[in-house]
Amino acid sequence: MSGEGSFPTRFGTVAIVGVGLMGGSLGLALRQRRLAHRVIGVGRDAARLSHAVSLGAIDSFQTDIAVGVEDADVVVLCSTIGHILEVLPGVLQAVKPGAVVTDVGSTKTTIVEAAAAFPNFVGGHPMAGSERGGVEAATALLYQEATWAITPTDTTDPAALRIVTALAQEIGATTLLLDPKSHDAMVAVTSHLPHVLATSLMRSAALATQTLPQTPRLSAGSFADMTRVSASPAPIWRDICLTNRDAILAAIASFRGELDALEKAIMNSDAAEIEKLFAGGAKAKETWGAER
Repeated sequence: MSGEGSFPTRFGTVAIVGVGLMGGSLGLALRQRRLAHRVIGVGRDAARLSHAVSLGAIDSFQTDIAVGVEDADVVVLCSTIGHILEVLPGVLQAVKPGAVVTDVGSTKTTIVEAAAAFPNFVGGHPMAGSERGGVEAATALLYQEATWAITPTDTTDPAALRIVTALAQEIGATTLLLDPKSHDAMVAVTSHLPHVLATSLMRSAALATQTLPQTPRLSAGSFADMTRVSASPAPIWRDICLTNRDAILAAIASFRGELDALEKAIMNSDAAEIEKLFAGGAKAKETWGAER
């Protein structure tokens, strides 16, 4: 196969379950950097997997998950959270002894708990992506300079943790070790809430066009920036909201408090308070950038 050869490799045979944007980008990065002898794509649609081969994202493919992962040294689950949870038990049962299993799911607690009895599972979440989906949008540079959260537990095998950490770093990411619940609380604010807000803003704007049909002509950069991610695939965000429910609700409640404060200031025509709130946001943005 095109990915096999005598060149040095760190990760042997890698199976990627779900060859869309995330999985396809991982495959491209592994193959272009010669980090794996073979990259196997695993999924349900043979035609789409064949297309992934033609794009260079994988070397070969399997539609039978158990067969697809049985020879892998590393398995990376790159589908939706719901699908990861669905196939995880079968994957853990089918892999060979010593194989390492990880994932790229946007929420971690539920997934990590589901794999608690398998020490060679290491939860992961790269902070990278696009509102575009599918392997057609994949790029070998997707993970370059991205933060890749890794969420081991007390029972995680240290060797498996080293392998997953190395994989993330070798394709250009920087790694951050977190416990699963802390990860979920953080991304509820930095990732999940923005998508909730973008969707709500886009739906609200769409309602405005019913009475003011020329509204889209007056939308510019700020509107485009704030609503870009509203085009993201709905099934992904359904699963995220269901598996990180409490943290997302807490983030929404906190945001609602800030929005209520600004609404009150505007309602009262309180110029000083309005300016104070906007200045506070600008200052927080400056600090945020410095801390990152």
